[in-house]
Amino acid sequence: MKEEYSAIAGSGAQVVAISADNLESHQRFAEAMGGCPFPLASDEKLEVARLYGVVSEDGRRSNRALFVIDGQCQVTLAIPWYQPGNMGQLMELFQALGLL
Repeated sequence: MKEEYSAIAGSGAQVVAISADNLESHQRFAEAMGGCPFPLASDEKLEVARLYGVVSEDGRRSNRALFVIDGQCQVTLAIPWYQPGNMGQLMELFQALGLL
């Protein structure tokens, strides 16, 4: 999302990345990327992942997923197996944000 962040933020959307990693791991990740323009949140107990149905089969991680949630808290796009670099999924995201 770092490369697409400008376009996404330009649509008025906010980006939050959530993973099961702890905050220290997020900090190292952001530093390795040369900074991160959006917040990284920790879901070590997988509570959010369970709510969105994206806990891995082994129950120890969350799947890489993408959700667009509108101003009325409705999920308008759910990609439970998001693959960075998948142009079709990226186009779905841009369409859900009204960028296409």
